[in-house]
Amino acid sequence: MTTSSTADVADVLGCGHNATPATPGTGTGIAIDTHTGATSCYPCSNEQEREAMTRANIFLAYVSTDGDALTTWPGGHLATIDLADTRQPGRRTYTPSGGMWTRYLWHATDTYGGRWAGVNGGPGLLIRLRRLRACTRLTESGNGRGPRYCHRRATHAGQGGAADLYCPSHARQVFDLYGWTTTALPLRTSAPITA
Repeated sequence: MTTSSTADVADVLGCGHNATPATPGTGTGIAIDTHTGATSCYPCSNEQEREAMTRANIFLAYVSTDGDALTTWPGGHLATIDLADTRQPGRRTYTPSGGMWTRYLWHATDTYGGRWAGVNGGPGLLIRLRRLRACTRLTESGNGRGPRYCHRRATHAGQGGAADLYCPSHARQVFDLYGWTTTALPLRTSAPITA
């Protein structure tokens, strides 16, 4: 989505609402789909981005300036960044040409329970995320700490969609405990290289 001046479009946008009033730093309040040219207000655009995230394996978003959430360009909430990543200092890394930059690794959970990870230059910047194929079953960690994600590689999908993934042991556990059936995920295979 891109933004445009309010003079370029009619008062009522394609979503049926008026343009979002302009605020400093967020443009004019109109989102335009670059593929279809459809216009929408920021709240509708944010909802469209959240819905698109449920179907994607790779997604572009922004890390909020305080580093606790992934957002759309206007600032709509997409996912919550893991607490351990919100306080990271970043890691100095060298580029192949000898330059140096600070690298931040972010892990987040979207509103539907999907797990995401990505690397960028810090809070407030664009990030390219990829969906993690990690087990989404929460496990008790003990010592008074709350439950945590299993994080083992998921090999089975539940019936709840892209966020309902289990490792082999948790797939057996949810079947034994709740009678939920799971299906094996296809293995990723690469095509053979031919000369």
